[in-house]
Amino acid sequence: MKASDFLKGKWLGHPLHPALVHVPAGLWPAALVFDLLSQGALGNVAVQLSFFCIAIGLLTALVAVPAGIADWSEIKKEKPAWKIGVWHMGLNLLAAAIFAANLGLRVGTFQTAASVPEPALVLTAVGVFLVMISAYLGGQMVYSYGIGVARMSKRKWRMVAEKGGANVPPEKE
Repeated sequence: MKASDFLKGKWLGHPLHPALVHVPAGLWPAALVFDLLSQGALGNVAVQLSFFCIAIGLLTALVAVPAGIADWSEIKKEKPAWKIGVWHMGLNLLAAAIFAANLGLRVGTFQTAASVPEPALVLTAVGVFLVMISAYLGGQMVYSYGIGVARMSKRKWRMVAEKGGANVPPEKE
C-alpha cells in the first residue's frame, strides 16, 4: 500500500483525517476546562489532566496533519475549497505550534504546580479559539464543497441509495 493511500484512509474505507482530528479537537478544549478548574478546587489534578490533554492532542495532530495534506492535495487549485483548505491548514498549524509552546511552558512544573500559570491558560484559550475557527472551515470543505465525501463511483452510490430504499432520480443520458 502506498503511503498516500494509507494517509487517505483507503484501508479504513473512509478518510483518515476526519477520524483523527476529533482527538485534538476534543482534548484541547478539555485542556481549557481543566486549566480553568485548576484555578479552584481541583488544583494539581486539573493541571496534570490539562497537560496530558495537550500532549495527546499534539501526538494525534502529528498524524492528522499529513492525512489532511494528503486529502487537500487532491483538490484542484482553482476550486474554492482549495483556498479554504490553506486557511484550515494554516490555522491548525498555528494552533499546534501554540499548544507545543504551551506544553513546553508546563513540562517542568505540571507534576507539582497548584494551578496553571496565566500565560499557559491564555495560550490554551487562544489555541482553542483557532481550532474552533479551523474546524468550522473544515466543515465548510465537507458540507459545502463535498471534499472527502464522494469516495465511491456514482454508480456505487446509486446502488447504495437504491438498496436503502431512497427515491433515486432516473439517470441522465
